[in-house]
Amino acid sequence: MADGKPKKKIRPGLIEADPVESALLVHYEVEEILDGETVDKKQQVKKIKLNALSPDCDLPAVAQDVVDKCKLISQAKLPLVIKVLEALISRIQIKTQSDEDDYVEWDNQWQAQRRGEVDRYIGEGEKQFEMDANVAISLDNLDSYLELLYEDAMEEKIKGTFMILQLVRDPDNLEHLITNEQFLGVITRVFREEAKKSMDLMINLVYVFFAFSNFNTFHPAMTEYKMGDMVMKVVELELKRDQHRKEELQQRSKDLSAEEREKEAKKMKITEKKQDKLLYVCFHVLLNLAEDITVERKMKKRNITPMLISMLQRKGGELLLLAIAFLKKLSIFRENKDEMRENGVASAIVKFVPGHTDEMTMAALRLMLNLSFDTEVRGELVKEGVVPKLVELLKRPQFRHVALKLLYQISMDDKCKSMFTYTECIPMIINMIQNFPERMVEKTLAALGVNLATNARNAEAMASPETLNALLSRLFQTKDPLLAKMLRNLSQHEGPVKMRFAEYVSDLAALARKTESPDLLVELLGLLANMTMTDIPFSQILLDYDMVSFLHKHLAQGASEDDIILEVVIFIGTCVLDPKCAPIFADNHLVQVLYDLMADKQEDDEIVLQITYTFFRCLQHQSTRDVLLNHTQVVSYFVDLLYDKNEEIRKMADQTLDVVMEFDAEWARQIRLRKFQIYNAEWLQAVEREDQGLDAETELLQARMAHVRMGQGVLIEDMAEGVYGDPGSPHLRLTSDDFAHEEELDDDEYD
Repeated sequence: MADGKPKKKIRPGLIEADPVESALLVHYEVEEILDGETVDKKQQVKKIKLNALSPDCDLPAVAQDVVDKCKLISQAKLPLVIKVLEALISRIQIKTQSDEDDYVEWDNQWQAQRRGEVDRYIGEGEKQFEMDANVAISLDNLDSYLELLYEDAMEEKIKGTFMILQLVRDPDNLEHLITNEQFLGVITRVFREEAKKSMDLMINLVYVFFAFSNFNTFHPAMTEYKMGDMVMKVVELELKRDQHRKEELQQRSKDLSAEEREKEAKKMKITEKKQDKLLYVCFHVLLNLAEDITVERKMKKRNITPMLISMLQRKGGELLLLAIAFLKKLSIFRENKDEMRENGVASAIVKFVPGHTDEMTMAALRLMLNLSFDTEVRGELVKEGVVPKLVELLKRPQFRHVALKLLYQISMDDKCKSMFTYTECIPMIINMIQNFPERMVEKTLAALGVNLATNARNAEAMASPETLNALLSRLFQTKDPLLAKMLRNLSQHEGPVKMRFAEYVSDLAALARKTESPDLLVELLGLLANMTMTDIPFSQILLDYDMVSFLHKHLAQGASEDDIILEVVIFIGTCVLDPKCAPIFADNHLVQVLYDLMADKQEDDEIVLQITYTFFRCLQHQSTRDVLLNHTQVVSYFVDLLYDKNEEIRKMADQTLDVVMEFDAEWARQIRLRKFQIYNAEWLQAVEREDQGLDAETELLQARMAHVRMGQGVLIEDMAEGVYGDPGSPHLRLTSDDFAHEEELDDDEYD
């Protein structure tokens, strides 16, 4: 006899990644059984949090630990657990800080480094001068420090400037010093007259200028005392000195022994190291002063850009980082960007990706991003081999967002798209898109995928059966317009890639039918329009999803934007490939609607061209052909389009008229007559103009372009009434209304 207490039976189910947290979700079913019968079933989920999960962890070990601790997961599910953990790790790598947050963090580090330069230099100087740390440096002793600058011994002057340097390390002292005219006069005079004699003296004084330059409020006073000009002259002088030293060493090295050359090289290295320190602080002062755009323009006139690019050949890490940061600031102006391009910045900057430090790599990437808006610079970067380097940086989360933007810029050039095929980029991009943690794929990532999908080789790599199924599943869940655009681009390639979309056409049509997003609708219609395979049952799809009323709705005047209308027209043209669609369109007046739309949108060349092509296809089928030829004036319109200024429209109209002539003898006679009249009249007019000294071909083109579209041309019916005279006559009788000219014809010109 039963005890009345039900038994519980647990059946494990799906194992998946949590959509938000770093956790596994284990689905299971709890079944309650009483007296051998099921009395209740409940679907439940167990969440297993994995806070310690990271890209560097031992994945199999973590998976085994999960299996061991969770009774709902059997040992046989270990491979599945590993796969889910891999997806979680991919998502963790993708989900990095936004560009703005990254830039703020990088900028804060940069500013902190700038503020600490004086303190660091003073720390080195204290050892040099063997100063007592207990000796207080005070503003009260300023006069005694200044007196040292009047001493004849250079060592005393250097010591005096070092004392002053310790004063300016305290921001509270700066405001008093900047208003002390005697102080400013002395240090600027010493800088002009004595600094060239000692690099140490020069460095100390430039560091004093640097302390003031860190605060915008002191810039006017610095400008008044021409501190920026003096620093600029120091840079110019040091670059000339460096060039002279190298040339002199190169000439002397021929006569030196190996030991002497080694000694000279060491001496040169020490000199360059000290010079790097001086140039570093000089450029730092100039960078701070360049916050004033007027000052920056003055620096440009004095060739600051080539100077900075030459710094990229130096070896000092701090100087390199500063030069790159300065170039980035300058690169936002077109004239600076052009000057950088002319001075070979692309080849100079690529070697810093990756750089010696993360800060240098980030600075180089940001400079390249600014420069990448120039087509020529992009081409030079690609020649220098930047694409594989950027793809490699995609593996590092802190650089991913900038690397993606640069790859997107490069992918805009058609000749560069094929380069991505031979890198790891495509699998990585597809993986990021598939596993992106947010509902909508990040715009830069999606845009890169859109661009890559336009290349046939890339498309083959991006649209394997498994990948395509995953991408379409994500589209149906998220309804992401940019993902739909990427899939649309993939679907345009003939061959296996396009054929793989065939099984999803019905689902895509259903999604297009119910979506309320105009952006998504445009892409879905474009994707469906690409399905030009003859075995797609569009007639059944039209009926199953009531697509006819859907098409009527969007073709109604004023109901939809032009981009949606255009895609609807192209989709109808694709549907007509299925012969069974023609009666559906004819019976539901869609052909007449397209004809009316052609008149309404006559100024939109793209819509006119696509409607003409759709009619070209409709003329292949009896039902739609009868509507076009017997219930519209479309043939007259096509004749008028022979004069359209758009060459593609003229070609399409001519081909469509050829189809009309093939199926209807009466129309064929009238069309041949009209074409004869058109070309004969054009030739006669051009010859007459040529006699007056004008070029015949030019006039022929002008005559064609002068004709207008529907409602302004001559109807076919007028031909039969002999408006143009006897076609057998060697000269046709023309009227002034038949052809438009840029100048009026004389009244008796065609008598």
